[in-house]
Amino acid sequence: MINLAIYLRISVLEKENLSHTDDTINSQRNIIKSFIFGDPELKKANIEEYIDEGYSGSTTSRPGLDKLLLKVKQGKVNCIIVKDMSRFMRNYIEMGDYLENIFPFMGVRFIAINDGYDSSNEVQNGTELDIQFKNLLNDYYSRDISEKMTTALLVAKKQGKYTSGVPPYGYLKDPEDNYKLIVDEKVADNVRYIFQLIIEGHSLNETAKILNSEGVITARARRKEIKGYDSYATRHESTVEQTIWVAGMVRRIVNNEAYTGTFVFNKSTKSKLDGGKVIHHPEKDWVRVYDNHEPIVDKEIYDEANRILKSRKKNIKFKWGKSKYENSPLASFVRCNKCGYKIRFSKSTNGGKLTSINVYCHHCRMLEQEEKLPHHKDLEREVFEDLKSKFHIDKTEKEKLLAEQKELYDKNDQLLKKKRLEFENYKFGKISREDFMEIKNQIQDSEEENKKRIQAIDEELKQAGSIESLTKEIVEKYIDRIYISGKGIERIEYQ
Repeated sequence: MINLAIYLRISVLEKENLSHTDDTINSQRNIIKSFIFGDPELKKANIEEYIDEGYSGSTTSRPGLDKLLLKVKQGKVNCIIVKDMSRFMRNYIEMGDYLENIFPFMGVRFIAINDGYDSSNEVQNGTELDIQFKNLLNDYYSRDISEKMTTALLVAKKQGKYTSGVPPYGYLKDPEDNYKLIVDEKVADNVRYIFQLIIEGHSLNETAKILNSEGVITARARRKEIKGYDSYATRHESTVEQTIWVAGMVRRIVNNEAYTGTFVFNKSTKSKLDGGKVIHHPEKDWVRVYDNHEPIVDKEIYDEANRILKSRKKNIKFKWGKSKYENSPLASFVRCNKCGYKIRFSKSTNGGKLTSINVYCHHCRMLEQEEKLPHHKDLEREVFEDLKSKFHIDKTEKEKLLAEQKELYDKNDQLLKKKRLEFENYKFGKISREDFMEIKNQIQDSEEENKKRIQAIDEELKQAGSIESLTKEIVEKYIDRIYISGKGIERIEYQ
């Protein structure tokens, strides 16, 4: 069976309609679907879509592409179709590596329709000169268009044009001028209220809880109202309907100088090396265009709120380390059974020594609906026991299954010989046709039963592994999500 993945991508430029391209997600989808339905073999395939909107082809770090490559790694995708190679990747060195090494090794067929490329028909896995040259041109094109776009955007920003995708909460893009911000009167008072609460002495956390208790609409929910769909849920596969205020969201609003009518840019840039790593610039290098759009709060109010936040920050000593969530292999996989949000595993330390890992749902906490969740060690023990009972196989058991499989192959060899012998008996008139057909059908039934068991053993050996301890790699191999409540583990969704 063909497990077919369709990959679709549009760049930031195409998403923001800054060019006159017709190469939309829908147009790519139509081209690919037409190709699939015109192929007798491909149209029977299991089809899944992977989409990246607003991502450059020169970077390989894209949510849709990451999910697709994970499915390839897990052996769940054996065919990929794109409109053309530049949609998949513009870096000619990496593209060549996928065509020449990775996809052939993984048994993945790769089709780029407009390039006339199908790896199943290629002799050298896409390493021919014309394919390499086309990928090289794509790479140079990507670099050239990136340089030109950077220059054009810089000129536009210096003119006070808002070229980013989503306006800050409290603003909308002017329908008559896509580069101009206008006040969103429906939620502008919410922004003023947030500054007021901070100035009145409420902490970021307290402010967020007040907003939640009063049902103040969040930025994500407001975008959904405007667009008619939840772009965050579409992009991040979120199943959570209710969005809430958290401290970080409040901080971003209070720290955003745009609310004073000032357009600020050059806060950061993306490196052309290191896979597009974001480089944050010091404040002295920021560029400001004053009185660029209508303010929502006065400069004095903005300055006072930020002064208060900075004074509090000096009194709080904490350190975020890279190992914040590394102490439990379950940290990336556990969700709240009540709301669906990711459960947090946060460390408590004393003198640099780990004392405990706190397990809690931040979403429920902010809504003051939190319940006490199980200890992380109890969760780890239960998941380990579950995985071991379902998937662990030791050396003796593996040898036993392989021996059983060999015995079944030998039986089918004997059945084949028996079928040939009975056919000779029929041909030489030793048995009737009816007797031969009955014996033949019995042999075929036995062969099919043996084949089914052989395949079942294959699947068992493929899925099984040596599970001696609970590691992130083991959890990632077998588990998609774990849902928990105050009672413990409610359900486990496997890969």
